[in-house]
Formats: sequence, C-alpha cells, structure tokens
Amino acid sequence: MNAAVSSHGAALSPDAARLKAVRASLEAISPAVWLRAQDESGPLIEARADYGEIVVLARFSEHASPDEVAFAADAPDTVRFLLRLLDQAFAKIRTLRPEAQRDNPAIGEPAARSPKNFAAECALKCQDARFKVYLEEKHGLERPLTNERVEQRVRSILGVQSRKELNDGGQAAERWKALRADFAAWLKVNR
Repeated sequence: MNAAVSSHGAALSPDAARLKAVRASLEAISPAVWLRAQDESGPLIEARADYGEIVVLARFSEHASPDEVAFAADAPDTVRFLLRLLDQAFAKIRTLRPEAQRDNPAIGEPAARSPKNFAAECALKCQDARFKVYLEEKHGLERPLTNERVEQRVRSILGVQSRKELNDGGQAAERWKALRADFAAWLKVNR
C-alpha cells in the first residue's frame, strides 16, 4: 500500500492522510447542500444537481429515526464545520508555537529561529475551501475549484514555477505575504 505524500514530498501520518482525504471528498461533492425530504416511500435526502434539477441521494427505511436522517442529511455541513474548527486550531497552534520556542529553558538562551516555510504554508492554503473561493472571486479561478487548478493559479499569481521558490526569499516570498494578507482581509469581510 502506498503512503500518502504531502506536497513537499514527506510522507503524511495516517491521520493527516485521512484528513486530506476527507477534504478531497467534501470538495468532490461541493457545494453539497443536502435537504431532508419525505415522499410516499419514506424519508430521503435530496440535492440540486448542476442544472437545478432535484436528485435523490439517499432513501431511508421506515425504521430510520428522524435523528438518524438528520445526522446523514447534515453530514456535509457538519464536516465543513469541523474542518473549519481544525483550521482555526491549527492556525492558533502555528501562532503560539514560536512563542513556546522563543526561549529554550534547557540552555538558557534564545532558541535559533528556523526560517519560515512559505511553501508548506501555501500548500495548506491551497487545500482550504475558503481560499479556493477567494481565488475564484478575486483572481478569476475557474470552476471546478480543484486542488490542481488552485495550485496552478497560485503559481501564476506569484510568478513562480514551484512553491519551493517561496522559501528562497526575495520577491516571490513578498508576493506570497501580500496574497496571504489580502486573503485574510477578504476573510474578515466574507465570513
């Protein structure tokens, strides 16, 4: 069995690989607006297809409880909510980590600061559904909002052939910082 690999070549942990798969699954069914309904055959979940027609996604037996039907129908929203919480937690951890590493009490002097890994940060942003919508609205990213299209658009915006160039410093890193700041400003308005 092949291990999942991150965008910078390192093998992902099983949990990270599973999280990546969950994000990809949610992206594949986007916008995933599911509605509970009922017909003569019983409870069901339906959604609107690309051209507005209603399609039945799932039917339940008469033994399914309303809570079970609701749980299944709400699954995409629940997953989006949990991924958003994880993204916020990871962002907070990244902001706190430098503070914890600032002083190394075992040595009694400041710890050496590792350079910022903008390439890894960019790779994470490219998987964020909100970042994809931002690129669509502000930078003309065309649908479907796949990871590959996002990565290509970001490389084009930043004027790089590879995200690795972001770690070389210079103009590419500055353009990434500006794009990241514009995205953060967009998020504040579009929450």
